[in-house]
Amino acid sequence: MSYSNTQAVQLRGSFPKLVASTIVSLSLLATAPASWSQDGTVTVKRTGTGICHDVSSRHYERVKSFKPYPSMQACLDDGGRKPKK
Repeated sequence: MSYSNTQAVQLRGSFPKLVASTIVSLSLLATAPASWSQDGTVTVKRTGTGICHDVSSRHYERVKSFKPYPSMQACLDDGGRKPKK
């Protein structure tokens, strides 16, 4: 099977993008915040509005954008607050 010059240029143009995206993905996976527990799970999540959700919170699983903390006390000490019941 032979490629035309246009097809060859298209293949060469997509390869650097693939390599770059792979490197970025692997680097993100390799860097985990120090405040996560040793098994890789987050104990407390602080939302952008400053609410600290621990695993017993009914919203814990829904929180996707957060700053991780090893404990509720660490989150509160950093300016967070407990959720209203």
